[in-house]
Amino acid sequence: MTVVANDVVLDGKGMSVAPSWRDLDYTRIPRRLRLKFPGAAGPNSSACFAHGAGPFQAATINANLVLAPDAGVGPVTHGVVLPSQVMPEAQYNGAIAATRPNWVIDET
Repeated sequence: MTVVANDVVLDGKGMSVAPSWRDLDYTRIPRRLRLKFPGAAGPNSSACFAHGAGPFQAATINANLVLAPDAGVGPVTHGVVLPSQVMPEAQYNGAIAATRPNWVIDET
């Protein structure tokens, strides 16, 4: 994300997300998951979360956030959570934090 004068601007950058933890770079997957994902090298202090069960497609998350999967053909394995409009950085961070009660650990 890009911040200009304390506002998050609309430049296509945001919080990086994936449709499944198995789509993450191996350095982001906790080492404790090596039996399920050989080569996992992320810190064990990290966790893999899921938010919702729908398709990984462009969608409104809440009044302040949207999901924007990367463009491409075939299964898309990365996207970003973007602000829905120019807003103060604190508001963007708060909007993401407001989704936290809906996160569930998904490491199966």
